[in-house]
Amino acid sequence: MARVTMVDLVDGKPALSLGDIEPGTPGPGEVRYRVHAIGLNRADLLYLEGEHYVPTRYPSRIGVEACGVVDQVGAGVTQFAVGDRVSAIPYADPNYAIGGEFGITPVGYLAPWPDRVPAEQACAFWMMYGTAYVPYRVHTRLSPDDTVLVTAASSSAGLGGVHLAKLMGAQVIATTRTGDKKALLLEQGADHVIATDEEPLARRMLDITDGRGVQLAYDPIAGSFIRTYLDGLADGAKVFVYGMLGGDPSIEYPIASVLRRGLSIQPYSAIPALADPRVREETKLFLTLAFEAGRLAPVVDRVFPLEEFQAAYDHMRSGTQFGKIVMKTRFAD
Repeated sequence: MARVTMVDLVDGKPALSLGDIEPGTPGPGEVRYRVHAIGLNRADLLYLEGEHYVPTRYPSRIGVEACGVVDQVGAGVTQFAVGDRVSAIPYADPNYAIGGEFGITPVGYLAPWPDRVPAEQACAFWMMYGTAYVPYRVHTRLSPDDTVLVTAASSSAGLGGVHLAKLMGAQVIATTRTGDKKALLLEQGADHVIATDEEPLARRMLDITDGRGVQLAYDPIAGSFIRTYLDGLADGAKVFVYGMLGGDPSIEYPIASVLRRGLSIQPYSAIPALADPRVREETKLFLTLAFEAGRLAPVVDRVFPLEEFQAAYDHMRSGTQFGKIVMKTRFAD
């Protein structure tokens, strides 16, 4: 038996729990591994509460990011063998949820876990950087001439957006609500940081870019927040919305202004994008090389034991974290 995180309805309300289940056997093209560490994502909470685009199934397992050591491979698997260290690329299918002490994942959604990398970073890598890679390189081709606006930059995906934009040579403007995290974001590579509760966002964007405006916005907030920076975008700029941290599931903007200036506002998720094998293999190749070379390193906020899963998710709900929240299992070093 193995302990795993579960979602279910208790008195008609969604609830998290730890359950004991049999690990199961990998089918053809699948790999089973003992999980050492699990990366938490806000998508987990959306799935728990029935607000994710993947329909919630009660009961089911939860969790889309983990790393571990292979203990069984299914028929036809040649890429990995028993004893190999692997990291899972997020896959939004509750049949393959991996929060807990074991995971079973289709082989195409696994990547090597480099020897020098600790478990708490290996489980935190793919959502953090895969989310940014898709808009930066698949939907556009970010260049050193571009300036990127990364909103809610202290989140794990936000920090991934900062790191990856800098790796590609772009200038980065990061946002945070107050000045408390400014120094930390500058340490992580942001060229400029704007505290949106204290400074006029669009005006500061124009000042920083000498009036040219920002070419790409990487935004998990959505709602009416988009209006606060539209005037700071360059004509023809692209906005990629990958969340709704603002609490409003809509995207609000003046259509006439957007059309007149040739702006593009695109909601997207990395998980459906990575379902395309071509996109997934391109992303894996680029990011694996950067990971193994030490050019990208996830920022880990806090590490909890699996048994403290409630405290870990409560910490995520608080919105105070800087980087990735991780849980470790009994198999971790």
